[in-house]
Amino acid sequence: MSPATSLRAVCPCCLGALVFGPSDIRCERCGAPFEYRDGFPDLVLGGRFDDDLGDAQTRYEEASNDWLARQYLIPTLGQLLAGIERPRVLSLGCGTGVDIDRLAARGFDVVGIDCGNRSSVWPRRDHPDRFCLANGKHLPFETASFDAVYCGCVFPHVGVEGDSTRLRPDYLEERQAIARQIGRVLKPGGCLMVSSPNRIFPLDIIHGRSPAQPYPRMNPPWSRFLLSAGDYRGLLSAVGFVRPRLLPVAGYWGFLRMKQHLKGRLLALPVEAVFRAVSTPLLRGIRGSPISPWIVMTAERSHAA
Repeated sequence: MSPATSLRAVCPCCLGALVFGPSDIRCERCGAPFEYRDGFPDLVLGGRFDDDLGDAQTRYEEASNDWLARQYLIPTLGQLLAGIERPRVLSLGCGTGVDIDRLAARGFDVVGIDCGNRSSVWPRRDHPDRFCLANGKHLPFETASFDAVYCGCVFPHVGVEGDSTRLRPDYLEERQAIARQIGRVLKPGGCLMVSSPNRIFPLDIIHGRSPAQPYPRMNPPWSRFLLSAGDYRGLLSAVGFVRPRLLPVAGYWGFLRMKQHLKGRLLALPVEAVFRAVSTPLLRGIRGSPISPWIVMTAERSHAA
């Protein structure tokens, strides 16, 4: 099966049709040339995410991505997209791409994009024809072509210097550009789901960790690297999204790396307890508050957009 068949990708420059040759790719409309990288269409326009990828980190991310897909994405997207037969879903920033395999196996018409170095492990996936390299600011898909877009911890890495927590002056415009592109490729009423650590929680439970340092880093709440629930609401409403709401977070993380160490297992206990507590209907009002370490938010593309 050719990449064009499963991806249904178009030119990120002009949205024209792409011709997928054996060694290169070209737009029929504007003539823009593209190549393959690691055997996958490289449609990146507007910058790459130059992240450091080692084997240990790759294996950890694959295990975490597998947990996330099985324990959270499949049931949550199933509820959000109930009633849509074989919903089309874009995983923006899919990383190692294990979620693509798991969602495809459950009947989702899912594709994954990333602009970092994770494409080197995509050949291990069961559905390699569902991947391409692309930048969220220039999505290579037709307007109104997805029922849902999922962004797992993408926005904190937009508008920063390389793979760091240092923001560039134009970080807000960069984040709005991606949100605007997501709104373009979503069908009217389509669903965006975003997730990341909570900016107003004192610990960042994901960034800056490694096998040698598996514990959360301190997170100064005045830093704008992470986003709060209010930050997401403002960002998304500015580009036409409506009805934002915070979702339960229980099951999102398996804390696999933390649980490899005794101290990590002890630290994971209260964090998991908070995840479960804020996920109950009774305590939904404190989701996104300073006691909640993680945010999952959905919003809809306005029918008027």
